[in-house]
Amino acid sequence: SAKVFTIGWCFGGGWSLQTSIEGGKQAVGCMMYYGQPEKDVNRLKTINCDIVGFFGNLDQWPSPAVVDQFVKDAAAAGVKLSVNRYEANHAFANPSNPNHNQAATDDAYAKVLAFVKARMN
Repeated sequence: SAKVFTIGWCFGGGWSLQTSIEGGKQAVGCMMYYGQPEKDVNRLKTINCDIVGFFGNLDQWPSPAVVDQFVKDAAAAGVKLSVNRYEANHAFANPSNPNHNQAATDDAYAKVLAFVKARMN
């Protein structure tokens, strides 16, 4: 069967997570850039793949406190979540955004590639 990876930025980051939750056994990796976390631990328990997230410490939505709660909720759900935080604002990976942070973008991209490669076998 197909191996499905999901990725998204901002609103799409939240949808990346929701799609992976709905994806069942075909979901093999979820990548979310500054997307809204799932707050229902019971829904998180249904995910079958690892999650890697990229968040800005200067972001207000999702704020660092929201990300902290996501880390706790994922742990409670038994989900492997790797959170990467940058001294950056929302949309830091968007080169057309005034908040663009090239160093954070490059680091996140390298981590995305490693995350996918590790799960392709």
